[in-house]
Amino acid sequence: MASLLSPSLPLLAAVALTLALAVIPAASINAEAKQVAVGGVEPADPKDKEVQKVVNFAVKTYNDMDNDLYLSRPIRVMSASQQVVAGMNYYLKIELGRTTCTKAESGLADCPFNEQSDQQKRVICNFQIYVEPLLNKMSTTNFNCYNA
Repeated sequence: MASLLSPSLPLLAAVALTLALAVIPAASINAEAKQVAVGGVEPADPKDKEVQKVVNFAVKTYNDMDNDLYLSRPIRVMSASQQVVAGMNYYLKIELGRTTCTKAESGLADCPFNEQSDQQKRVICNFQIYVEPLLNKMSTTNFNCYNA
């Protein structure tokens, strides 16, 4: 019986090797194509519901860190992009303007911008926000602002 199995074992090994070599190049090409896309920074729609949540979080971060007595709110989202990592990184560039509402008040969306020339304050901020959707958690990784 052993003599019957001996010739088929090398034949079986040769067939397996041939199949493996035929499949591996295609798999490695696909893996390389996917590697380029995973982790890449892509544009995000500023009007997207999730992006709006991140924008609101970024503005809250700015208002919490800024020593101004008045709240600031977004004038416009200048750019937004996202990157898939263990969660999601968002990169935002937002123009903010000072409102007439103090930080003690609520309802930021209803606060008008301060139009008095000596009270106007406009800044442009770059934010990096990390979102962990499964944990329902957001954190500010980095941000910096400069006068507009």
